[in-house]
Amino acid sequence: MVTIVLPDSLTAANSKELLRNCKKQLHMGDLCLDGSNLNTMDYSADAFFALLAELAEKTGNHLKLAHFNDDIKAHLRDLRKMVPPARPQKGTNNVIEMLGGVGFAVIREAFEVLVLLFMAIYWTVFGPFDKGKIHFGGVAKQMFKLGSEALGICVLMVGLICLTMALQSSVMLNAVGGGSYLASGLGFLIFAEIGPLLTTIILSGRSGSAIAAEIANMSVCEEVKAIKSMAIPPVQYLVVPRFIALSITTPILSFCSSIIGCLAGFLIAYFFCDISFSNYMMGIRDGIDPMTFLKSSIKALVFGWIVTLIACNKGLNAHGGAEAVGKATTSSVVTSICCIVLSDTLFAFIFY
Repeated sequence: MVTIVLPDSLTAANSKELLRNCKKQLHMGDLCLDGSNLNTMDYSADAFFALLAELAEKTGNHLKLAHFNDDIKAHLRDLRKMVPPARPQKGTNNVIEMLGGVGFAVIREAFEVLVLLFMAIYWTVFGPFDKGKIHFGGVAKQMFKLGSEALGICVLMVGLICLTMALQSSVMLNAVGGGSYLASGLGFLIFAEIGPLLTTIILSGRSGSAIAAEIANMSVCEEVKAIKSMAIPPVQYLVVPRFIALSITTPILSFCSSIIGCLAGFLIAYFFCDISFSNYMMGIRDGIDPMTFLKSSIKALVFGWIVTLIACNKGLNAHGGAEAVGKATTSSVVTSICCIVLSDTLFAFIFY
C-alpha cells in the first residue's frame, strides 16, 4: 500500500495536482492518505475525497485515511454520496390522460390567442388616443413584406387551382348539357370559398411562418425580454404592426386571387364550353351578389387574424435554442391551417 502525506492545507490551488497523483496510485493498487499535517480544507477538499472514494469503488482497490484530526473526521463522515434522481419512465400515461393533456393545451393556447386578439384590437383602436403611447412605425413595411410580396404566389396558386376546378366541372356539365351554368357556379364558388380559403392557407405557409420565425428568434435571443425591460409592451411593438398589415392586405389579396381565378375559369369556358366573354361575365354577375363580396371579405379578414395571432403567439412562447425556432414555425403553420379550415366550416353554416 502506497502512502501519500497530505499538506497542512488542502485548497483548490494544490488539490488538482495532488488528485492526479492519488488517482494514479489508486489505479495501480491500494492507497493510504496520511492526514497528520492536514489542518484546514476548503470546498475543493470535499470533491477531492469524494472523487477518490468513487474511484476506489470502481477499481476495487482500498482507500485508507489515517491520522486525521477529530474535526476533519467528523466533517468527512457527514459527506454523502449524491445520486441523481431517476428519470420518470415515458409512456406510463394512459390514453385518457394523454387526451386530457392535449385538451388542456388546446384550451390554454386558444385562451392566449383570444387575449392577444383583444390586446391587438385595443392598441389598434385606442392606441392612437393614448397620450403615453410610444409611436412605432412599420405598418407599411409589414404590408409590403407580408402582403404585397405574397401577391404573386397567391395569384398563381389560386389561378391554377381554379383552372383545374373549371376543367373538371366543364366535363361534368357538358355531359348533362349544362355548360352554360359554368360561369355562375364557378364565380360563386371562387368568391365565396376558394379565394379566401386558399389565399389565407398560402399566407399561413409564407407570411405566417415568417412572423413566427422572426418573433421566435427574438424570444430565443432574449430580445423580447429586453423590450419588456424598457417598459415597451411587446404586443404594441411586435404584434400590432403585423396585425394591422394583414388585416388590410388579406381581403385585398383574396379579392385579387378570386379575380384571377375567374379569368382562369374563362379560358376553360371559352375553349371547352363555347362561352363568349360577355356571356361569361353575365354568368359571373348572376352568380355573385353584393353580399357574397361582403361575406368573402369578412372570411378573409378573420382568416388573416388567425394567421397573424397564432404566428405571433407561437413566436412569443418560444423558449430554448435554434430548435425552438423551427418548432414554433412548424407548429404555427400547422395550427393556422387547421384553424382556418375549422373556421371556414363554421362560416359555411353561418353564411349559407
